[in-house]
Amino acid sequence: MKDTHTLLNLLLLLVYLAGSALTTDGGSGSTNGPLELTIVGPDFVKVGVPRSFDCAAQCSPSCSYRMSIDGQIWQGNELLFTAHQWEESLNLTCTARNDDSGRSSTVTKILQVLAGPTNVSITGPALMTPGAPQSFQCYADCRPSCNYTWKIKGRWLRGQGNEITVTPEELATSATLNCKAINSVSGFYAMATRTIPVTSGPSEVHIIGPESVAVGFKSMFQCTAKCIPACDYHWTIDGHTVYGNEMEMMVEHHVKSEKIKCYAQNTVSTHFEVVTKSVRVEDNDKKKILSKKYGCQAESSLCLYKKTISGRKCQHCTAAETWFRLSPNTPC
Repeated sequence: MKDTHTLLNLLLLLVYLAGSALTTDGGSGSTNGPLELTIVGPDFVKVGVPRSFDCAAQCSPSCSYRMSIDGQIWQGNELLFTAHQWEESLNLTCTARNDDSGRSSTVTKILQVLAGPTNVSITGPALMTPGAPQSFQCYADCRPSCNYTWKIKGRWLRGQGNEITVTPEELATSATLNCKAINSVSGFYAMATRTIPVTSGPSEVHIIGPESVAVGFKSMFQCTAKCIPACDYHWTIDGHTVYGNEMEMMVEHHVKSEKIKCYAQNTVSTHFEVVTKSVRVEDNDKKKILSKKYGCQAESSLCLYKKTISGRKCQHCTAAETWFRLSPNTPC
């Protein structure tokens, strides 16, 4: 009798285990899930850039899915979403519901919203002086934040932050800065470039005008120089001062020569250079010939200066073409 009771208990245990195995294996008529509900996709979205997300669960026989982001609802387990404005974060929710049992499960994923970098700009002085350090800053619209790197003289410099100090070399005429703003989460980046002129000059100061003038006739002289920024000019002649880079002169009585000086001064560095020109004064009875002569010389000198800069030779005036060259509408 005892053996029969033991055998009956063993038989009941086998039936129980067989039923459990059938349910676990998903056999006919079993209902399971949703289990292990998961949202698959990135942890952040970028403003204006579409991102896709999937929702998955172990579910038998099948599940229906619903996904939502901050109140917006989509049916199905796939979602393509674009953030149109920056917010600190978004809540993405997926709900899976077993179609047979009606049991449901919900999971939430917090998405970080990224923006930028956009509108990258470099601020700082508009002009630099050789040997003098100057600071520049880089700014960008960036969420949550940006890291910055700088490029100068062909090399990228790390660890500078959004500010850099630059000291131009003595002979430099400009400095070019590149700033790269990198989103600290996404790695997306944008760049800005700025070229800043460096003060230089004055150099190559010249007085352009005739070698001789006639008593009672007006003559024009021009002073030129290489200068960044543009130089201020003034002249001195016979104790008088004339301002500007051009001077009109008329000798009222005969002297052997007139000495004129031009001062070119850099308006930022205050450096200046002086150039002197001696002009012969011819007798008044030769004025008709000389008016042609010094006019031609002035035109030839101006022509020579301009064309030497461009590397071309100047053909000087001849007597036959003097008045033709002096026509105001005729280019040198």
